[in-house]
Amino acid sequence: MLRMVNDRADGSLTARERDDWAWIINAARRARHQPPETAASAPAPTETDPVIEPPNTPLIDAAAAALAASTDRVVILSHAGRRYVAKRVAPQPRSRLQAVAVRWLVKGITGQSLPMQTLRLADAATGVGFEARRLRALEQAGQRVPHLVHEGPDYLLLEHCGNTVANLLEDWTADTCRIEMENEARDLGAFHRAGQWHGASQIKNLTRHDGATWRIDFEEDFGELVPLPVVQALDVILFLNSVSLAGVVDEAESRRLLPQLLALCLQENPDPRVRATLLRARPWVARLAWLSTPMRRRTVRGRQRKGALRLALLADALATLSDRP
Repeated sequence: MLRMVNDRADGSLTARERDDWAWIINAARRARHQPPETAASAPAPTETDPVIEPPNTPLIDAAAAALAASTDRVVILSHAGRRYVAKRVAPQPRSRLQAVAVRWLVKGITGQSLPMQTLRLADAATGVGFEARRLRALEQAGQRVPHLVHEGPDYLLLEHCGNTVANLLEDWTADTCRIEMENEARDLGAFHRAGQWHGASQIKNLTRHDGATWRIDFEEDFGELVPLPVVQALDVILFLNSVSLAGVVDEAESRRLLPQLLALCLQENPDPRVRATLLRARPWVARLAWLSTPMRRRTVRGRQRKGALRLALLADALATLSDRP
């Protein structure tokens, strides 16, 4: 019989103590219900049986120290020759204006209103549990996402999975960028065809590691509140909008490239419900683009604001979408 001794006044356990005892108790349960096995005879874990890892206390200590020494939300650290990412909870929710705009758009497309608390990331700002659950589920489903090493009270510790596509794109030529973005469009379609959704599919949340694309940032939970084709359509819109005017993708190239990427996404995932959702979104995006016309030529500190022009380019790309596959 295992007995836990704790000197804290309220009898509660720290996060590290919970990890330690969870591993010990699970190991004891397995030993009690199964005969001893040799390494050769032990069955390999299946997709439905998550691998239980012992807590890596030195690594967890190193992550806590790295976070304490920095005010950044995301901190990259090295330990025992490997790189890791320590990510704090969202520092603050979205602005009310941003949340209202998204809520209005989703209401128009789906007829369903999303809670303002969800749209403002209020839930994400109070914990890391939702993203941790999504990471575990996606990894178990065979998707390329960072392996979750440790779930702290206000941060996640993840294995590092390369530089972001948004950063890499800055050094690509126009031809390379076109090829790579076409590959990303196919990858997003394949991700959707597997029954998945991202929720934050911008190229800043795609990384490259071992020659493949990995997906990061799964704080958004509205995919659990609307039908799957709706959130997949939103993934497509977010991806296209993030490619527009990025790096060498200027306005002229955006007008050529975005319709191609849209077609590739739907070619890889030919779900008619996703196409229908995008068609319903088209007049709403066009209306938003028209309303934002006065903002297209405005500058901030001498630099052109890209948001309004991106919206217009997105509306033009959606206008090329045919009613039938």
